Amino acid sequence: MKTFPILLDLHGKLVVIVGAGDVGLRKAHALLDAGAEVKLVAESVPPEAQALRDVGVLVIQKPYCPEHLEGATLVFACTDDRALNAQIASDAQWVGALVNVADQPAECDFTMPAVANDGEVVIAVGTGGAAPALAGRLRDQLAAALPPRVGEFTAALAILRDELKPSLPRTEDRTARMRRLASRDAYEAFLQGGIEALRALQ
Repeated sequence: MKTFPILLDLHGKLVVIVGAGDVGLRKAHALLDAGAEVKLVAESVPPEAQALRDVGVLVIQKPYCPEHLEGATLVFACTDDRALNAQIASDAQWVGALVNVADQPAECDFTMPAVANDGEVVIAVGTGGAAPALAGRLRDQLAAALPPRVGEFTAALAILRDELKPSLPRTEDRTARMRRLASRDAYEAFLQGGIEALRALQ
């Protein structure tokens, strides 16, 4: 199945996870790191899930009901009950949320790629849910090939792009300048002299 790759800005958006097993807990931590407002719903809540309350997760220890999904942008159905997961998926679509059902790619609106990141540089490898282990192996190989300090380099380029806006108001001119600053030579200069070395190249 063809999928459309996208990186979502989840800051301030509600994401609901139903199920507090290992899969649900991993997703809760990843979503918190992405700035989402996370609600975790489970009838049985392990101590690890209780600890999530301390870092801002709304933990609801009750049997699932459709009202738990109100206002959600994304929903993750992570219970060990296939029938319940299917019901969660149906309810999520009813409220207009995109849903991911653990281990059931055919019931998902989206699947989760294997991810590695260095700052704002993100590598994501997906197989449409067909072979997660392969996605993880490819992710590791690609992550090992990332240039050193590429996240810092990216952050420096973002600063320079903002600095260029007053002097280069035309998008085309800024794009041409940023292409030069993103070159291999500019990267090597950054490794030696940081952002000031990049400024000197302008």
